[in-house]
Amino acid sequence: MIGKQYSSCETTTIEEANQNLFRLQELHELEVKNLIAKNKKLLAIIGHDVRTPMGSIIGFLANLKKKLYDFDKSKIADYVDIALFSARKSLTLFDNLLEWAFAENAIKSFQQEDVYLKDLLLEEIENIAFFASEKQIAIETNDFLNKSVFVDKNMIRTVLRNLLNNAIKYSHRGGKIGICAKHYNGFAEVSIKDNGIGITQELRNVIFTTNAYNSALGTGNELGSGFGLLLCKEFIDIHKGNIWIVSRPGEGSEFKFTLPLSIM
Repeated sequence: MIGKQYSSCETTTIEEANQNLFRLQELHELEVKNLIAKNKKLLAIIGHDVRTPMGSIIGFLANLKKKLYDFDKSKIADYVDIALFSARKSLTLFDNLLEWAFAENAIKSFQQEDVYLKDLLLEEIENIAFFASEKQIAIETNDFLNKSVFVDKNMIRTVLRNLLNNAIKYSHRGGKIGICAKHYNGFAEVSIKDNGIGITQELRNVIFTTNAYNSALGTGNELGSGFGLLLCKEFIDIHKGNIWIVSRPGEGSEFKFTLPLSIM
């Protein structure tokens, strides 16, 4: 009797051990899958944010080569200075992205600090000014919020860069983009509005959730991965903010998002 009880107890222990081993295996497989997915995502982030400015530099230099014999030396020097400036900006961006990418994950690399929202906006407007001028798009700034926000600067720069690039991409030549920021209930609300092609209701329903990284061609046949808006949503979510779209086909789009104000 004692032997049978011992045997039963031993069998239960082995079964439990096997179950625990199976659970550990499942957890390990899940961790591997998450790591692979994370690495793919980080590569997509780097590719998305670096490809756009580098593509513009290449296009700019190609245009310079085409008109090389029409320019005098001072004009050529000006063009080279602009290209160098853009290239250096791209290198800084690339370094920032690498630093972020090799962190264990976005949450652990998340570093909030008090930053003037106006400074971040003006910095990114300066960075995309050349792209806007290529399509003769005017950028208007109204009601800039002269208050500080409590944010991760690199994440919010990425959000602004993506939304501004999208506004240019889907605006018609000679169009305009309006940027403003206001505050309410402890949050800053940023608005980036264009008068371009607009977005259908169907696309608005999935634009921040789809895992299919593709997007429509811009008004100048600009390519895009569609990944940028997913990234914007994730970064705004980390800040406990919201991001949404007001748009109609043919009437332009307005992207809005909120960020926490500094407690000062």
